[in-house]
Amino acid sequence: MKEQFTPETDQWPDYQATTRAGEWSQDPLGPHFQQQSLDFGTDSEGPAVATLVRYRPPGFRNKLGRKAKGVVLSVHGWSDYFYNPELAEFWHAQGYHFYAVDLRRHGRSLRVEHQLPGYVDDLATFDEDLEAALSLMRSEHPSLPVIVQGHSTGGLILSLWIARKNPEIKALILNSPWLEFQGTAFLRIPIYGLMDAITRTNPRRKLMGPEFDHYWQSLSTQAHGEWDVHRLWRPRLAFPNTAGWLKTIFEGHAQVAKGLNLGLPILVMTSDRTHIGTSYSADMQHCDSVLDVQQTRLRAAKLGSFVTLCEVAGAMHDVFTSAEPARAYAYRDLALWLRILT
Repeated sequence: MKEQFTPETDQWPDYQATTRAGEWSQDPLGPHFQQQSLDFGTDSEGPAVATLVRYRPPGFRNKLGRKAKGVVLSVHGWSDYFYNPELAEFWHAQGYHFYAVDLRRHGRSLRVEHQLPGYVDDLATFDEDLEAALSLMRSEHPSLPVIVQGHSTGGLILSLWIARKNPEIKALILNSPWLEFQGTAFLRIPIYGLMDAITRTNPRRKLMGPEFDHYWQSLSTQAHGEWDVHRLWRPRLAFPNTAGWLKTIFEGHAQVAKGLNLGLPILVMTSDRTHIGTSYSADMQHCDSVLDVQQTRLRAAKLGSFVTLCEVAGAMHDVFTSAEPARAYAYRDLALWLRILT
């Protein structure tokens, strides 16, 4: 599906410059992508900035024009950022304007001052990023409905944001959302108690534990995958876990377990099976090597009253980065759901 030249990420800078307010600049993903900083000043971790990316192929206004069906905002997962031009092309082909946000201290929003990439001690911190992105999108497309989609931790963040703020959103699409701790609530509850105790004295304390690179290996062109990912923005080893960050993740999982009662249509897409191990194997190209898909589907029922579950045979953790034919199946199933939705 790729239709434009995309520079290799080793040509990208490690840190992006913050754009002036209201200014769109060329995005390193390619000539059809632009970015704008959402600058919130500073917080306890340094520069507080998110980055909104938009897709603008040649003649996009003429192709969509009055026929545009809506606007999409995509949110990445943990230790992640927006790097998938195919996803933007898909949404444009479906008749939607496409945007993606790199949340504060992720991807394009990382700054040299940030000692803990990705760190927050409250997932509600991201509300400011999401609301600023939504406001800018609505200013550009005031009459169009908005669909939001989130991958992994991004799916958890979006679900909780909608439950808290009840923004005017038409539909929620979740791509392997992280809705429960891998060891189920039986492990989450005692570990939460430990994280709560640590957080009271040092929420930024890094948690020591085994580190695995098998998902990166299944994803990156430098190993066994198909995607050229930035060495700092989608690193081989995930951002360091901290007590404060893990505590707020567990709090989010607990909220989901109680039920969020979301009133909008929700699509939850996952692989059809899980293979979690401590080292890479070729099987990880065709399954979720990060989350337990059965557990994800079980928790999805707690999101709201209108939830559609979609299994994508042979898909990876991010179903839209899977090897073919699974990736084509994922796009096919999403397109079918969108036709039913509209």
